[in-house]
Amino acid sequence: MRCAPKNGLNALSIFGALGVVIAHPSSRNAMFQIIYHSRYTVSASGLSTIRDILSVSETNNYRNGITGFLIFDKSSFVQVLEGERGAVEDTYLRICNDPRHSRPTVIEARDMGDRAFPDWAMGGFIRSPEAQDIYARHGLTGGLEASSLTADQVIGLAQDLAASEQLRQARRTLGR
Repeated sequence: MRCAPKNGLNALSIFGALGVVIAHPSSRNAMFQIIYHSRYTVSASGLSTIRDILSVSETNNYRNGITGFLIFDKSSFVQVLEGERGAVEDTYLRICNDPRHSRPTVIEARDMGDRAFPDWAMGGFIRSPEAQDIYARHGLTGGLEASSLTADQVIGLAQDLAASEQLRQARRTLGR
């Protein structure tokens, strides 16, 4: 399911069409997760822009109680957003209207129990040669074909990348 056109359709229109039940306004506080992919519209040399996106997202997501993880691979974003339903839906709708994203498409939107990324206001990973073994363990040896990924593949890859990043940061802190 792609985002609604930039014509004012709301979250109820988008997520209702996905088959996600949004029956009562109080359900907007339920824990919810969206996994989506989109194309990056800024030039490939815009890595500083991606770092800026992660930095601003971390601040905004912390304020809004959203956690998640963003994977960037050449020209594709794959992202997990999780938190209270209303906050996640609002965030996704902002992404739909962000000119740096082209063709945002929901892989899966679902109610959830525990967060997959409780410690990451917005973790992120820019694909690098050092992480090729992680991608290969998930059957991703070539470019990231985001449209063919399942929600479980995205979650598994993101969790492994997050663990790798935490280990790298710990080693750097210890001076190794």
